[in-house]
Amino acid sequence: MTNQQKQTNKDKKAHDITVKYQDASGSQWNVEVELKTINGRKGISTLSISSVDGFTPLTRRILRDLPLDLLFHGHMAVESKKLSINNRKKTAHKGRTHTEEELQNVAEIYMTAFRAHLPVQKTVADMLGVSVSTAAKRIMVARKNGYIKLEKPPTR
Repeated sequence: MTNQQKQTNKDKKAHDITVKYQDASGSQWNVEVELKTINGRKGISTLSISSVDGFTPLTRRILRDLPLDLLFHGHMAVESKKLSINNRKKTAHKGRTHTEEELQNVAEIYMTAFRAHLPVQKTVADMLGVSVSTAAKRIMVARKNGYIKLEKPPTR
């Protein structure tokens, strides 16, 4: 391998997405992009266009007719969804912390409803003036912190 070939291999950069495009005259093109997060959204940071045969010149007409939005629309949607999922994982809302008194109160309401054979989540929600979803979360926190302990009935 010559020094020029080594340099060419070293200069080649991996692209995030590569698609083939055939223009109106039938010439084949490799269109490659690198994606970058810009203001919380995936966007194209680098665009590379090269002819498949290596000899066809890139003209203004080819650039004008190149449908970038159509070529990369599906890929960008997938990348945006991945980014959205990653951002959600990083910035997940953890909720507020609850005092021991609040968790004891939740536990008392829960146990009273449980013994009375009432729907526990609805009862906790009504008594605390919160939604059933919020009540369920508070019950879960109280159970996790050991304020609610239910023994399972013996199996026969």
